[in-house]
Amino acid sequence: MPETAPAPETKTITATDLQMMAHNYHVPMSEGTIQQIAGEGPINPAKAQAFEDHLKTTAAGLYPTFAKQIQAGIPTAFLLDPYRQVGKRVLGEEFEPDFLGNTSHARALHGGIDPATNRPTPMPLNEWENYLKTEPSFGWSKTPNGQQAHQQIFNLINQHFTQGGQQ
Repeated sequence: MPETAPAPETKTITATDLQMMAHNYHVPMSEGTIQQIAGEGPINPAKAQAFEDHLKTTAAGLYPTFAKQIQAGIPTAFLLDPYRQVGKRVLGEEFEPDFLGNTSHARALHGGIDPATNRPTPMPLNEWENYLKTEPSFGWSKTPNGQQAHQQIFNLINQHFTQGGQQ
């Protein structure tokens, strides 16, 4: 007689899980709102799914250039992570972009243009890197990498003038 497989364990969904979902979709929610949605005790899966569907819809509105991917179930945090990682590489590990509250940071999300539709798209990562280096509010010129790049330019200019005077 065949053995029956044990029933799969269902994970208990808690308010902490809802908070993580909101964080992953980059939808700001207060702890009080999360607690009210969660109620007392474990959260049933249908309620958790309804909450995630709400987060997808809200995130798609907040980040319209990523709406298709968000609606397909890719959390906003995953879509934004390449921009975060480029920012950390260019500006230092302490850089933490605020794509929702800072217009300079949010430019990564809509700074590109789709040539076919002429509509905003996420900025290509190479343009984001250049923007981080050239937008004064990011302060790249004060970072070690920025200082080194400026020194290299200064050395080249200096070399040109000193070689030009010897000829």
